[in-house]
This record gives sequence, structure tokens and C-alpha cells, in this order.
Amino acid sequence: MASSSSNNDGLVKKLCPYMEKCYRKNPIHFKEMSHPHLEKIVVNYLETKIPDDLDFECSDRSLLKDQLNVLRMVMIKERNSGTSSLSTVAKVPDSEVVVTYCSILSKDNVVTQNLKDKVERHKQIMTERRENKLKGMDEQAEALSRCSTSNVKNNIDNSKVYTMRQELDSLKITEGGMGGDNSLQGTKRNNSFNTDESERKRSKSSNSEYRDNVKESTQSTDINSSSGQSSSSSKQSLIEIFQSCKSAKAKDEIRHKVINMMKQQGLRVSVVEPGYFDIKYALSAPYHIFFTRIQKSKATYDQQYSITFPEILDRSLGEIVSSLQINFMVDVGWLCLQYLLAGQSTDMMILFGERVDTDKVGLNITMIPVEMPTRFGCHHTKVMILKYKDDGIRVVVSTANLYMDDWENRTQGLWISPHLPPLPESANTTDGESPTGFKKDLERYLSKYRQPVLTEWICAIRRADFSAVNVFFLASVPGSHKDMDYNSWGHRKLATILSKHATLPPDAPQWPIIAQSSSIGSLGPNYESWLLKEIVPSMSRETTSGLKSHPNFQFIYPSINNYKQSFDCQVGSCCLPYSLQTHSKQEWVESYLYQWKATHSARDKAMPHIKSYTRLSPDFKRIPWFVLTSANLSKAAWGTARNSHCIMSYEAGVIFIPKFIIKGSTTFPIKEEEAGVPVFPIPYDIPLTKYEPGDKPFVMDIFDGRD
Repeated sequence: MASSSSNNDGLVKKLCPYMEKCYRKNPIHFKEMSHPHLEKIVVNYLETKIPDDLDFECSDRSLLKDQLNVLRMVMIKERNSGTSSLSTVAKVPDSEVVVTYCSILSKDNVVTQNLKDKVERHKQIMTERRENKLKGMDEQAEALSRCSTSNVKNNIDNSKVYTMRQELDSLKITEGGMGGDNSLQGTKRNNSFNTDESERKRSKSSNSEYRDNVKESTQSTDINSSSGQSSSSSKQSLIEIFQSCKSAKAKDEIRHKVINMMKQQGLRVSVVEPGYFDIKYALSAPYHIFFTRIQKSKATYDQQYSITFPEILDRSLGEIVSSLQINFMVDVGWLCLQYLLAGQSTDMMILFGERVDTDKVGLNITMIPVEMPTRFGCHHTKVMILKYKDDGIRVVVSTANLYMDDWENRTQGLWISPHLPPLPESANTTDGESPTGFKKDLERYLSKYRQPVLTEWICAIRRADFSAVNVFFLASVPGSHKDMDYNSWGHRKLATILSKHATLPPDAPQWPIIAQSSSIGSLGPNYESWLLKEIVPSMSRETTSGLKSHPNFQFIYPSINNYKQSFDCQVGSCCLPYSLQTHSKQEWVESYLYQWKATHSARDKAMPHIKSYTRLSPDFKRIPWFVLTSANLSKAAWGTARNSHCIMSYEAGVIFIPKFIIKGSTTFPIKEEEAGVPVFPIPYDIPLTKYEPGDKPFVMDIFDGRD
């Protein structure tokens, strides 16, 4: 076995001292150290695959797979920077998006040529597979069409069979994508404290109108499953048939049937071919942050950090046996469709604030409405926990509700955890903690619901190894928090973490706070009443040397002109529930406002439902921490601290602190890679763009003609 490896610059990588027992998954480690046992696998296998027979001892194949993905990522970067001749990329297209994976080539000319031939053969095979699959799908679509025509001619009773249009309705498929229209027309909001109340009212009203329109459809077709269902099952919805499928093959057949039905109806089909997201996930290291792909912005389709909902559930990350979905607004039919498109089990438990559909829920889905202690707060958290066949779990923290509009043409943010394997049977429940205390904080958050049905999920967290998690869990729960709980939630929790772990240089006051959210709460009569008194101090609690003074506060919120140029405006919907009544009491906020500009990420017209908070260096090149959260800029979400810390809503997010992610770093680069540290993705443009004279923040009252 070789003792070292080198790149084109003659830089020699030292052998990793841990050799086959290496447990690291940090790209920087793989960039600096050679791992011959892993490099050999990457050379010989084109796909993300572990050979059955290994020539070294491997006790954790999940860890090995993660390491192989990270190694591929490092080699791709070395290739792109010209520092290595060991990698090449083969591309496998699917129906809409090009999926990329890599093959590592030896310097030896003979071996290189052989592997090049292998790559070309593989590309040819994949192309043929794709063409055959598309041909088969077209044939199935034609068959469905003939079936539909025949049924109409034979006068089949519409009450005894599902019409295709009704079937599509049950799956939330419309000409705008996969879901119902959530229009703001005619809506109005009077509650200025809870900035998310209007979202609930808008969606309920528009969803009902959408369903009434669908009922007018008269087309008929007999929907039969090729998964072993009898003809009597034609009265079942495809979701129900899918839920009863026992094999992956049967699920795939139903998936293709749904896609064919969509095509037959002339609907846009832009589904990422499943089975490849593990590579995209590895390439997102070490941050693992993603932004939703924008359906109307093709430039976002090929971005490394773009994501669709089915990709979160992708089979390459493991076979899902059950899910816990915690969210504000939920469309159950749309959600089940996403699992269907990913070919995964729809067994799940859903904690929700509001349902926006009225579909019948299968016995495999448990619905738990969350009652709020006051009408001023809401259940605003957006978290998923996915449990896999190997008893491992994965945590996803998001800013998006679980219905179509939020996932198509709006800017949303997500953090996806690594696969968290089960601890050994002999382990204590306190074992497997992350350096950030994520496990303890997540368990504590779930316990606050006081729901006995969550016991199984709390136990799953206790049994999981969170040691690979490198971010903090930041949450809010309703209540008046005192004593030990005073610093456990909301902005007080953020302040505690920043004061212990974040570091800024002596010029810290010159690093402004950048806040960005999709709504604004009632902030008080002036800047000093809450923002300067509580939020700014909490967000400037980093460890610094020298004298301190408060930094400037800059707030990104879409102007009316931003909205008028957006995709939301094109369809008459909106995710910005800020009222004129509230704004008229705090017009002072306009002097702190900056426009939504996101040209570099191709999301300029995708209204931001994402919420994020950070600080920015004076040269616009670095940030000392970053918060991705469901919490808007409001007292209900972040809390007000007096004798106790009073919070009214459920919220959840994550905090990125450099030293836990990049060893020895105190900042993240946001413009270009620095000293081998990858760029931290920021969705909006920097420097920020101030409101123009005459600009006003968007308020939902413009739909009533009062702009």
C-alpha cells in the first residue's frame, strides 16, 4: 500500500494516522490526508456503492459511505482547481435535472484509458436506460389515454370510478405544479401581534375554492394498480394503493403511473430522478444547508445547494420506515404525494397548527393538532425527523410549510443532519451527544409538547448517535420562562450560545446585524423599545476584545416593488403577512429596511419565506455566525425578557458557529473560499440594497386596494 499521494503541484498528502479506523468526515481532513483504502474503492466503483467484500475491517458501513462521498467531493474540487489529475466526472441526465457523480482515474496511462472506457460505457448504458424508461412511460401514458377514451364511450358510471381529474386533485396536482392555489384575494388580517395568522386564513379559503372547481371535472378513467391490487381497488386513491404496496418495485410502478397521469393532463413534470441525492448531500459539506429549487427559475435547477422535497426523502439516504413531521400549515395529500414521488413509506405522525386540506387520512398517519395557550401565538416550527430501516434517524430543520406554494416559487432554507446511527445496546441514553448539545436540546423541545405519543420519537433520539452534528438547535416554546429556563429559549438562548462560542475581532461594532424574515410583528413605538433593548444585545453577545458598542441593525424585507416583480404576484398569492394596521404604528422601521435582492442565487423573484440572522464584516466577505430559523422578527417568536422570558409561539432553527464546523476558524467566508474553508451559501445579495426614496414595505392590504 502506498505511503502517500500527491497532486499536480507536487504537494504530498500524509497518510492518515488512523488508517482504516479513521472516523473523520471533514473535507479539510481528506484534503490534507491520504486514505488509500478509500481511494481504492472510489477508483474502482463509479456509483456511490460499497463493495460486499472489503479488504479491511469495517464496523460502520454508514460511516464508510459518508467518507466515500466526502472523498469524492474533495477530489472533484481538486480537479476543478487544477490541483489533481485523479478525477473525472460522468453525467447521468434524468427527465429534468442532470445528476453528477465522479470516477477517480489513476495516473497510469493504461489504467486511465481502461477506466475512461468504463466511464463511457457506463454513460452509454445510463443513456439507454433513460431512453427506454421514457419510451415505456410514453407507452403507459398512451394506454391510459386509450383506457380513458374507452371508458367515456362505454358510459362508465362516474360515481363508481375515480376520474383522473379527481385523482389528481387527491394528489394536489395542478397546472402550477403539485398543489392548490393559495391566493390572497379578498383576505384581510386584523391581529397585529401574531404575524402568521393570516397564512392560515388565506390557505383555508383558497383551498376550498380550488376543490370546488375540481369537482366540475367530467373526465373518467379506471385506475388500476399493477402492484397486485384487484379490479375492486379502482375505488381506492393512488395514495391508498401506494401505501399498501409491500415492495419497492410496486411503489415505483405507482410513482410512474402518477407521473404519466400528470403528463397526460398536460401538467409540467419536473421531478428529480431518485437515487442520487446522497452525492449532492456529500457535496454540501460541511454546512449541509440548502435552498428550495425555484420552479420558474431554471438557473436554480443545477445549483449544488438547490433542493426539492422528494430529494429530502431520497432512497439513496436510506429506506424510510416512519416520519415525524412538525409544522404550522399542512396539506396532507400534497405531503403524501412527495413521499410517493420519492418511493418512500408514508407512515408518519404529524404535529400541526392548521390543516389546509380536508382529505381522508389513512390509518398509517397520526394527526395531532397543537393547541396554543393564547391566540397571539402559533405553532410555527418546521422540523422533520426521518427514521430509517437500519434504526438510524435524520433531522431536517426547515422554514417551509407543508403545502405546494411554499415549495415551488418561494425562497426557503433547510438544514439536513447527517445520518444518525443507533447507539450500541450497551450505551447510556446520555451517550452520543453532539459537541453542540443538539441532542439534549431537541429532546427537551419535544418534551415541552407533553404529548405521550411523542415518547417513541424521544426514545429514538435518545438511542441515536448525534456526535456528527455540528450545529446548535435553537427553539422557542410558549410560556413564561424563569430560573433555569430563562436562557433556554428564543433570543436568550441565542445570546447564551454566542457569548460562549462566537468570536469577533476588536472592530465588532462595525459588523452590522443582518436580519431577514417574511413578516414583521408589532415591535413597539420606536427602535429602542424592543429591538435595541433586547434583540440587538442578544445578537451581539460574541466574545470580543476591547470596548463594545451596539452594531447597526439592517433588516431585509421585500418592498412593494419587490413583490410586484415576483412570482407570487404573477399568481396573486403571498407569504408576507404584514398588515398596514401594524405598519402604521411603527413606520420608523422603514429607516432600517433593505430590499430583497437575490440575483446571484437566481431567486430575485422568489419571495423569501426563509428567516435568517447573521452579522457581516465591513468588507462584505465574512460572517461570524448564521441562524436559519422559522422565527420571524416578532416578540411572539423571539420573546420579551423582563422578570421572566415570555414567548408565545413554537419556533425552531439552527445556529452555525465556525469553530464547531471548521477547526480553527472564527468566521465563514461568503464570497470566495479562504484557506480551504468552503463558501457559506447566503441566499440574498451582498452588499445589501437600501430602500429607494418612496419605497414602502409590502403589506397585505394592497389586495384590498389600499396600497
